[in-house]
Amino acid sequence: MKKSFILFTVISVLLIGCSQEKSYDVWVDSSTQTQESIDSAIERLTNAKIDFIIDDNGSVLVNEKEMEKAVICCS
Repeated sequence: MKKSFILFTVISVLLIGCSQEKSYDVWVDSSTQTQESIDSAIERLTNAKIDFIIDDNGSVLVNEKEMEKAVICCS
């Protein structure tokens, strides 16, 4: 019985952790920055291996969990 509970707990934690979607915040807003600034931000984030995406408007969004790392390396 105890092993079943532990197994259930471990599986539950793994499924909950894996099912959470990533959340992104704007790092560089394409409406207020030049293309040169955007390209520079992309290069710095890539070099620092920070998770980011580019939205449909061309803005650079950084994973919320890596925002502090982005501020430290790329500000």
